[in-house]
Amino acid sequence: MQGVQKNITREQKRRQKLDVILRNAAKAFMEKGYYKTSLDDIAKMQNVTKPTLYYYIENKEDILVKCEEEACLRINGLLDSILSEHISGFDMLYSFVKGYIDIITDDIIRCHVRHRGQMEDESLRAQSIKNHKNIELKVRKIIQKGIGDNSIRNCNSMILAILLFDSLNGITSWYKSDGQINQVELTKEVLSLVSRGVKEV
Repeated sequence: MQGVQKNITREQKRRQKLDVILRNAAKAFMEKGYYKTSLDDIAKMQNVTKPTLYYYIENKEDILVKCEEEACLRINGLLDSILSEHISGFDMLYSFVKGYIDIITDDIIRCHVRHRGQMEDESLRAQSIKNHKNIELKVRKIIQKGIGDNSIRNCNSMILAILLFDSLNGITSWYKSDGQINQVELTKEVLSLVSRGVKEV
């Protein structure tokens, strides 16, 4: 039992260290750009050697992969939870937008949204497109439910989903947690716009 406890503790420490690496890398990518940030830069931010960094990541591109894994885990978790509820389509969409803003204002997810198209590996880019198409389809399912139960105005679910994602993901280019606009105010304004734009009245 003690051996198992040690393994769990070691893995927890590794995850914590990886989280710090991803956050520092995300900050550097957002400030300097993905291509202008080297693994040496990231290692210096961690105060470790580059070989030590390789214990947690395979290469610089792997940082983008791990940021995407975290993003997909959280977004799909949010959507699956919402889709399991017995509420109207509009209430589902409202809950999604509210939760999505909370997710994409996290530095790791902001980095993912801003830099996901910079993966050079073709198979990774293809998987990234597939990941986000699956997320879009879940949101379209929510919109279609809302149209069906008359809580969302009759519209093209694909157009609405794309417009929502384009608008919400745009937040990552200017929002900063230590900026003039706080997250509560941001969420309130976005939800107000969404309510007026999609709700059936």
